[in-house]
Amino acid sequence: MMLHSFKTWVAARLLVDASPSARFLPRLRSAVLPALSFALGWWLAHSLWPHARWLPLAAQMWLAYGLAWLVLPWRRWPVWVPLAALLGGVASLALLPGFGLAQWIDLGLVWRRALPATAFAMMMHLPLRWWRWREERAVQLRLSRAEQTAAMADLSRQVSVAELRAMQAQVEPHFLFNSLASLQQLIRHDPMLAERFLGEFHDYLRLALPSMREPLSTVEKELALVRAYLTVMATRLGGRLQFDVQLAPDCAAHPMPPLMLPTLVENAVQHGIEPQAQGGRVEISARRVDQGLQVEVCDSGIGLQAAAQRGSRGQGLGLANVRDRLASLYDGAARMSVQERDGGGVRARIELPWAVGPVLMPAAS
Repeated sequence: MMLHSFKTWVAARLLVDASPSARFLPRLRSAVLPALSFALGWWLAHSLWPHARWLPLAAQMWLAYGLAWLVLPWRRWPVWVPLAALLGGVASLALLPGFGLAQWIDLGLVWRRALPATAFAMMMHLPLRWWRWREERAVQLRLSRAEQTAAMADLSRQVSVAELRAMQAQVEPHFLFNSLASLQQLIRHDPMLAERFLGEFHDYLRLALPSMREPLSTVEKELALVRAYLTVMATRLGGRLQFDVQLAPDCAAHPMPPLMLPTLVENAVQHGIEPQAQGGRVEISARRVDQGLQVEVCDSGIGLQAAAQRGSRGQGLGLANVRDRLASLYDGAARMSVQERDGGGVRARIELPWAVGPVLMPAAS
């Protein structure tokens, strides 16, 4: 009976939820039946084997183990478990035959007689509880890290949305102002060219303005917007700007975040072609490479070093914004590179995973 009761307590110990949120009273109620079983088992065993030497020691171990088990869920369990085990070991001395008042007064004797049961309970509980505590801490740490990662990702997406809305709201004011100034000058000196320029400018706005409220675009739409922009700029710069746009048919409907490609093209024109007296050429291409979409903007302008020496205002801001948006939307699966070309100029390349759209952002209100 006592062995069965002891096994019940061990099984309960292994299955119990030892989290800090566990309550003492439900645990105490669950101990009522094992305690009654112990009392009954002790009475029967003492009746059958009144002089058995192992019986008092088994009772001591059982009580020390049981009291230590009750305090396992407590927050300061490293302190309470040894104290409860010692209390159980000392209290069980009352079950020992011949242990009277004279023995209780001898503290050294009390300690020696209670030590085996106390040590047994501590060896049974502390290693398992420590292991359980490590597992709980590891789970809490993983949950905390996951929450922090989710919060940072959400914050990054919010920042990307804010940056995109700012870009959409600006619609590049300097480009609009310069285009209107060029139109005013053309009206005075070349009305026919001014009329063509106005039509090109209208086409650009017709493509640009609707995209301001779209959270996601396609390669075809972005290239159409870029072609309209370059057409306007080519008229403004005269023969100083030539361009070519190449689109592979299988890439036309591929999803692409808005305003990334126009940012690269504008950067090439503003910081590469315009500062160069003889002008230059801009080539844009979109094609599938292996398992990804590759979009390139190549120019024959003054290059990165010369542009940096000129200290062009806002030269790196647009590129940094594109990098940040790619990292936020594609979670590291997309990349952008900007490097000098061997023959002069700059090559800017965006690589996106094929047929995997970015995290959709809410449309600007």
